Amino acid sequence: MKEREKMELILHPKSEIDSRTKRLQSRMEDLAGAILFQSVDMLYFSGTAQEGLVYVPADPGAEPVVMVRKSLERAREESPLEVAPLRSLRNLKADLGVPEGARIGLELDVLPFNNYARVERALGDAVLVDVSERIRHVRSVKSEFEIRLIREAARMLDAGIGSVPEHLREGMAEIELAAQVEAEMRRMGHQGSLRFRRFNQELPMGHLMAGPNAAYPSCVASPTGGVGPSLLQPQGPGFRKIRRGEPILVDYGGVYNGYTADETRIFSIGPLPEELEDAHMAALEVERAAAEALRPGSSGRRVYEISEARGEELGYKDHLGGPVGAKCGFVGHGVGLEIDEIPVLGPVDHEILPNMTVAIEPKMIYPGVGVVGIEDTLLTTDEGPERLTGLSQEIWRV
Repeated sequence: MKEREKMELILHPKSEIDSRTKRLQSRMEDLAGAILFQSVDMLYFSGTAQEGLVYVPADPGAEPVVMVRKSLERAREESPLEVAPLRSLRNLKADLGVPEGARIGLELDVLPFNNYARVERALGDAVLVDVSERIRHVRSVKSEFEIRLIREAARMLDAGIGSVPEHLREGMAEIELAAQVEAEMRRMGHQGSLRFRRFNQELPMGHLMAGPNAAYPSCVASPTGGVGPSLLQPQGPGFRKIRRGEPILVDYGGVYNGYTADETRIFSIGPLPEELEDAHMAALEVERAAAEALRPGSSGRRVYEISEARGEELGYKDHLGGPVGAKCGFVGHGVGLEIDEIPVLGPVDHEILPNMTVAIEPKMIYPGVGVVGIEDTLLTTDEGPERLTGLSQEIWRV
């Protein structure tokens, strides 16, 4: 109860909004401005996620225009910017001062077509282009304000995952144990969900699966899937009973005031088969190799190639990241307001810069048996990565 009483909504200072706006404006050479509708991007560039839009003009001397339909009153309390009412998109061109024939950026990776069509009609002869990648690159480098919140998310994760031994018992259902872990984090302020920037990809608070369920295939863009509680949520914990001598995967995203950290630990009731114990130690070796390569000046592709090479050298090519033919294709990802941010540690050339928060997650998948492995959130610095998630990385035997 004390933790919940200490929890408070943290507003985004105007200095934060100004800095973010300037960084996006520096990438808008060919645009007159960008209109942002997605709630995460709205929060990032205005300080509120209430329903509406943010218009970021390319002019470096101009502030964003924030227009909100619901709740206008709350948006004015949350945003350090002036907030105007959004009554209709029909007058958008005049309301925003969009010039004739302007090139305007939209979040075309997430914006529904109906919204796009309405904006297109409202702006007339404007040329609409995708600005989502520029936004994602701006958001990939975190400020001290953001890093502080992600550190709190990591602390929340350590407390939640670290509570597993208090609740774990043989014969309980996966979803029963998940409810206990999630309750610990909800008491500390977890928002109860994770944001994922992918169509048809909705994440629960985490994946907690035991034995073969952890290796059960699923639609989610993750090394692990799980059976899940329903056909509409075919991932994460289900109703299978946890048994002695099998790996229990506990993979959660902690969220503090919107900001995410990601962590995985393996638990077991009694010892695991030697093959899985060895595979877990190999996963730790892969994480160490990837973390050593996670330095400014490197790239997501380079880190991924190093992790793959280390996994193959250790003899786990057919298990690291998934079985042959079903590999996830990455070993890590950025975290922030969303859990799938840039940089991707995969076959893409995302540059590693200082002050990125990145989750590295080498996992060994054994279909029909289970999953072992590790995941930690790290902060990139010029001196090397700092691990923000702090639990012991060994298998936790209960």
